[in-house]
Amino acid sequence: MPRNGVPDNNAQDTDISSTAYARKCKAILDLHRELNEEGAGMLKMGFPKIAVIGGQSAGKSSLVEAVSGVKVPRDSGTCTRCPMECTMSSSAETWSCSISLSLRYDKDGNDLASPSNVAFAPLITNRSEVELWIRRAQAAILCPHRSASEFSAKSKGELKDALNPKSDPRVLEFSKNAVIINVKDPELTDLSFIDLPGLIQNADKTSTIDLVKNLVVSNIQEDDTLILITIPASDDMENQQAVRLAKEEDPHGERTVGVITKPDTLTKGSIGQQDRWKKILQGEDHKLRHGYYSVRLPDDAERAKGITRIESQRRASEFFDTVAPWKDILERRRLGIPNLVADISKLLVNLIERNLPKMKENIEKLLIECTSSLNSLPAPPINEPSTEILLRITKFCDDLKNTVSADSNKHVTQAHRSRYADFQDDIRATTPDFRPFAGTTIAYSRSQEKGISFSTEARDLMYIRDVISESIGWELPGHVPFEATKRLVLEYTSQWKEPAISCFEDIFESTMSFIEELLEEHFGDFKALKRYVNDLVQPILADFKAKCLQQLEAILTLETVPLFTLNTHYLESAEKKWITRYTWAREYPVLEYGTSQKYNGSSGYSLESDEFRDEILVMAKARAYFQVAYKRIIDYVPLTVEHGLKQPLASVIQQNLFSSVLQNGTSSQKLAELLHEDPVILKQRKYLEQRKITLLKIKRKLDDFNGLEIYHSDAHSEQLASEKLYYSPLNSLNLDLSQIDSTSQPDSAQPSTSTDVQRSESKKGKKGWKGFFGTT
Repeated sequence: MPRNGVPDNNAQDTDISSTAYARKCKAILDLHRELNEEGAGMLKMGFPKIAVIGGQSAGKSSLVEAVSGVKVPRDSGTCTRCPMECTMSSSAETWSCSISLSLRYDKDGNDLASPSNVAFAPLITNRSEVELWIRRAQAAILCPHRSASEFSAKSKGELKDALNPKSDPRVLEFSKNAVIINVKDPELTDLSFIDLPGLIQNADKTSTIDLVKNLVVSNIQEDDTLILITIPASDDMENQQAVRLAKEEDPHGERTVGVITKPDTLTKGSIGQQDRWKKILQGEDHKLRHGYYSVRLPDDAERAKGITRIESQRRASEFFDTVAPWKDILERRRLGIPNLVADISKLLVNLIERNLPKMKENIEKLLIECTSSLNSLPAPPINEPSTEILLRITKFCDDLKNTVSADSNKHVTQAHRSRYADFQDDIRATTPDFRPFAGTTIAYSRSQEKGISFSTEARDLMYIRDVISESIGWELPGHVPFEATKRLVLEYTSQWKEPAISCFEDIFESTMSFIEELLEEHFGDFKALKRYVNDLVQPILADFKAKCLQQLEAILTLETVPLFTLNTHYLESAEKKWITRYTWAREYPVLEYGTSQKYNGSSGYSLESDEFRDEILVMAKARAYFQVAYKRIIDYVPLTVEHGLKQPLASVIQQNLFSSVLQNGTSSQKLAELLHEDPVILKQRKYLEQRKITLLKIKRKLDDFNGLEIYHSDAHSEQLASEKLYYSPLNSLNLDLSQIDSTSQPDSAQPSTSTDVQRSESKKGKKGWKGFFGTT
């Protein structure tokens, strides 16, 4: 019989469990539960969930009890300090409950490398035992430094002592890890949700308030999460922090459902509050896409008496039928736990169904990423230790040989060639700056030597005359002493040591750096082995460095005394060239020396009559010999470095490494220890392998899921059409529960009045609570 013009929700006696839609819903929710058990909730794969949020004392615990049918801790201790994931399944003949720990984060809230779900309690078949076991599980979560098994036999008092921070300062204030409760009850609606700690308004430490807030936000920010807010009727909507957070994460209210708790706290005289809540329930204020519900939950006195769920629902139904403003609400399905559970179950089902293609796609991507990450890790050793080590040494030395011979890693050779070219420039910079004039201030261009950045001091003919004068010994008159030429040459070649040593040091450092790269490439997977090989290689490098420096010293000594060359043809040719150039500059001092500019006419200049004849000839000899020696040194230094250091290095290293492994009695146990994989890589490999297993399990379940086939089978298509149960995805504009006519919902056979409750009890018999919850 319609009440206030609203059709009676019990007008139809269709049992939703017998419909194709119900079978589809059950299959989808079973899939959701199985995926969650496999760890889908830990992955970024679009996994839908319902998050229950609210402030402290907002009636959240009472709501969880009413929905799940299990008694949860309600004091100020453990119940508010970690999340609780609750899954309800009707696929059982008898009631049972299992409790496990979801360990995904470390004590600081960072992701664990190997997250896991750990069974905690034995299968519970007595409802009265659930609350204590939940307390024990929450205590285990808050004490990660202790074994979870330590809490499995503790009493409520012992748990309170264990969580006292004064006795154990390592106890966490809050944890992101969750207690998982799986309830199997043939009289419940299939549903899954996560109950988050109550938001704190005031606390001794601001960090505690922020910690809980961040925990809540992290669980509601995904677009695939339904947000269920508990709002006490005794408080204003604007004062609710949970409402503000939900608004921030879901600004358009597309995935938020409001639940008004404690409606019996409104007094008869609070007309203004009654009117506000009525408008909110009827969708006229603080609008949400899926609207608001109001639930009347047992108070402390009723809980103390232990009233049954059916009695609790009967009292709630009577309350909503007789007390304003609730008795005047037209949409009766907005009132009571059964209607709330049925509707949010539908929302969750539709969200899961909508997300199935995305979840499959994301799982494929995650699998590809995981496999790629696994493949990028160094392969673990597969050979016997000595064989594995010798193979790695061989590859290391082959790479070094191929590099120094420029058969591979050509960038190394190219860098060294560039450094040798810089060395050549450094030597050219020591070229004598001879000026064939009596004074260095005369304009003098050396464009014939372009490209040289001279670092030497200019020397004129007067300087050369002084050198000759200072060098005279027992020479016969008219003879210029050779000592003058030698002195001038050594003035410049003595500057070659610094650039030669500097070039060698740079090449040596570059070679060492490359060897370190090769050590990391071939032995870096095994830190102990890398240290072992490096300890053998470093003395070899040090020995080669010392020997090569000795060879360089010898090469540089060759460019001291005596001055010598058999390349007399080049020496004479160079000397003639410089005599010509210097005399040309003497003959035409006002012209640009070294250019192609010609002087018309003769100046009458003659070298033989030049008062600086001897000085010009000595200048030319010194300049010519410098040129001969320069051409030697710019080749000898690089060749000495290449043949004294780089070329033999790979062979000597290989011989020494082989000798150390094979001939020096290194035990098999020692070799095996050297091949212990780097703990970081081992940990990463273990994490990725476990992650891949999880992903494959989830993928298999998604691939095997046939819930949609059940829903869309031809055998049920006509029945589905008559039931008019078509629900769009959560974010489409088609699904608005406030517009669903209750007469078209065979699954909404929920009692709206106390009379309905009595009629339902007489009809359902042993299925009493199922009559209120239905089966989705």
